[in-house]
Amino acid sequence: MFEKPVESCAACPLHAGGRCVFVPRKVSAGERLWEQGEVPPEVAFVQSGTVALTATDAEGGHWWNGVRGPKSLLGVEAIQGRPARARAEVVTDASLCTVDPVALRLQVGADGSPPQYPELTSALVPLLLEELDRRSEETQGRSGTALARVARFILEHSEVVESGQRGPFSKRHVASMLGIRPETMSRCLAALTKDNVITVGRHISVNDRARLEAIASPPHVEVQPAPRRRRKTARGE
Repeated sequence: MFEKPVESCAACPLHAGGRCVFVPRKVSAGERLWEQGEVPPEVAFVQSGTVALTATDAEGGHWWNGVRGPKSLLGVEAIQGRPARARAEVVTDASLCTVDPVALRLQVGADGSPPQYPELTSALVPLLLEELDRRSEETQGRSGTALARVARFILEHSEVVESGQRGPFSKRHVASMLGIRPETMSRCLAALTKDNVITVGRHISVNDRARLEAIASPPHVEVQPAPRRRRKTARGE
């Protein structure tokens, strides 16, 4: 589930020590920030809006996808001059705060020199760790049954799934992200609606979160201890 938008610099986690090297700018829906495989031209902090991350394999299939909302830090690969793992595209009008990666590298001492802005280094660490956690969870999100994948996505991003084929996160788009067919996505939504776990309108509403969490979680399998093998003894012992 997304964080609330950052309304002011005073409420921003990057506003460490009373100053900030990031510069705000408005971005329109549909604008592509960078492509997969190229070094991002900027490191971006999302104040408001949503950004989609899409990574494809050599055959063009989606192998990793994500959705980022407020308080997300994107393009961190550029700090080390590395190519982006995924394409970044703005899907709803957004407010971003961006900084040149070379300048940020000097500010935080990523080149081995003493950091020019140690407060910023401390502020960035939690955001970097959160991004790593999200990527790990999203990679795992394409595993399990189709119903479990859909349930996991709804738990995190129910507010962005829209009906129809032209919404920024239409059912067809989400199905592609989860590695399932659109008709399978529709059947999963129908099953969850029939059981009153969710309500599908223009957006999806969760009626029974506990049950949805149970569906999203893989079944717990208890590992039984292996039977102890009887020790062979010499004849007559």
